[in-house]
Amino acid sequence: MLDVSGGAAPPLGKKQENLLAAILRGVPVLGHDNEARPLAEEEARRLLRAAPVPALAPSAEETAELNRTRPRVLHAVVGPEARRTGYVHGLPCHGVPPLLRAAAAAARAPLVLRVVYGASTEVPLRALSYVLPAVRMAARLTGSGHPGCHVQVVLAGPLSGRLNALCEERVAEQTELLGHCLQRLLCFLGPVAHSVYRTAAPPRVLEALTELVAALPAEGRARILCRLDGKGGARHEEQTLRYAAAHVLVHDRAHDRTRVPLVLRHGTPAPADPAVIDVGSLQERHFHEVRRWFAASTGADDPGALVLTRHSVPPYTMARGGDLALRDFLDGRDHEEEPLAAAARHDLRQLWDLLPPGPLRQILDAPVAAAR
Repeated sequence: MLDVSGGAAPPLGKKQENLLAAILRGVPVLGHDNEARPLAEEEARRLLRAAPVPALAPSAEETAELNRTRPRVLHAVVGPEARRTGYVHGLPCHGVPPLLRAAAAAARAPLVLRVVYGASTEVPLRALSYVLPAVRMAARLTGSGHPGCHVQVVLAGPLSGRLNALCEERVAEQTELLGHCLQRLLCFLGPVAHSVYRTAAPPRVLEALTELVAALPAEGRARILCRLDGKGGARHEEQTLRYAAAHVLVHDRAHDRTRVPLVLRHGTPAPADPAVIDVGSLQERHFHEVRRWFAASTGADDPGALVLTRHSVPPYTMARGGDLALRDFLDGRDHEEEPLAAAARHDLRQLWDLLPPGPLRQILDAPVAAAR
């Protein structure tokens, strides 16, 4: 596999730099607040010149593949078309370098687009729209000739529900319903390779969370608590810190003994040793930054690539201003019966543009027991 960890090698060629800079120019970058700052061309070029390059000079064939793959990936996940029609917003602060690393790694490794769902005691219908940006990215990549792209869904309800002290029976029921409906939708959308996994929460994972939190210095704890105040559903400080640490284990510990075990529920297994790009809602930018702080404080791996969708409220939780539950939709309720929050309307529009309510209900409405 091509080593993209860094080392002495020639910089990007002028043509490749121009191509990548043109794709990155204008990509919104979001920080702590809700303001999106378009990436300026000079900053894009500076980040490109500082990006890790192969430690060993690759062959001419490998160089050519690298130069084909990087722009394909960047265009598919954050390019103008993705932002205009794919419900993609942009990148988190510090999000360009990990995306460049993933795009380079995809020249020699399978590419996985990963969508992670948290716990919910009532999953909204709009949760199904969360996978659509990744599916459209995969379609763009396939259309450009990039092979082997895989959409991986991770249902983290069993872990995050326990951490946030939610009713485990209710979370399990809703997780099973969501997994079934996602499988039905992904099969209909085909032919993108996909998998739906469920997390497990064995004692060693819970112990690893405790150890990660205990290793934080007082300054790091305070910084994380301030950044995540009111986010994630936690009710006290230790709960918030453990929930934040869970993001490190789920996203950044793929090859570690403390990784969170995943159980395949639907689809085909995700490829081994892939390049991974997470596709998440706007709120995930806070957790991406917190993962950087964990890495600096505890020696955890730096966070990987994250592309932010336009989902402004976590799609697996009911919007406070009005929403439509997935179970209610399957039982025949229509979305016009009650007012919807603006965030819910925007997310649902992605589904209605794909399928009107009637055909969507027919696709989803099959016995859950038959959905393995």
